Amino acid sequence: MKTYFYFLIFIFISFSVANAQKPLSIPEAKPEVVKANWIKTIEKGTKSKVQKVNNEMTLFGAILSDFAGGSVNIMSEVENYDSLTRLFVSVETARDVFVEENSEEYDKVSAFLKKFGKDQYTIVAKEQLSAEESTLKKLEKEFSSSRKAKQKLEKGIKSSKVNITQQNDKIKNINKELDILDIKINNSSTLLSTMDDGDEAKKSKKSELKSLQKKKKSLLKDINTAESRISKANTLIDDNTKEITLNDSTQEDLYDQVTQQKLTVDYYTKKLKTIGSY
Repeated sequence: MKTYFYFLIFIFISFSVANAQKPLSIPEAKPEVVKANWIKTIEKGTKSKVQKVNNEMTLFGAILSDFAGGSVNIMSEVENYDSLTRLFVSVETARDVFVEENSEEYDKVSAFLKKFGKDQYTIVAKEQLSAEESTLKKLEKEFSSSRKAKQKLEKGIKSSKVNITQQNDKIKNINKELDILDIKINNSSTLLSTMDDGDEAKKSKKSELKSLQKKKKSLLKDINTAESRISKANTLIDDNTKEITLNDSTQEDLYDQVTQQKLTVDYYTKKLKTIGSY
């Protein structure tokens, strides 16, 4: 039976040449992603294609960067372990000759694997950061929309108060006009009662009185319209005031979420930088 030597690289832990037959461990990475990326990596620079049997992969004639020994054969396998993915790798430099510990080739293969593991963990961290940044952007958008909604409600209240003032002024002016109009109507009615029937002047006075009464009816209608507008404006103020109370609560909750999400984004940003520093 062939003896295979395996190479171990734990992300953030120095590689130990004393340990053999241990896997490259990549935290949080999905095995199917690691497998696909590993195949792309080892197929680079060669026309050979990886032969796959379940999770086991074999590539003849692989070209490893910084590996002076020319083409090599790579036997590897991917396994899933809860929160991490493990990649077992064995390198054959010639028929039945495998890279051994405490050799320059072993160190170069180890460095190659460490870079691959770091790249895969970096991909995971970038995806995590991107997802958290997307969540933050969504929360900030909701917070901004909530603030704009409050501004709109406040603008509605302000506009309604101006409208109420205008309508009250209108009613006040109409009442003044009605007072004058009532005097004219009373005078016309009194004068009309003293005039003889058939008198042409009486016909003219009746027409004048009818016109004054019609105008009074129109002014009373204007007062009703103004009062209706005041009522609607007061209702809008009440409704908007209640909405603002709810909006304030929503904004407070969103503000807390945004603050917490910023901390989360900061955590994953630092995580990505930490991975890059190794």
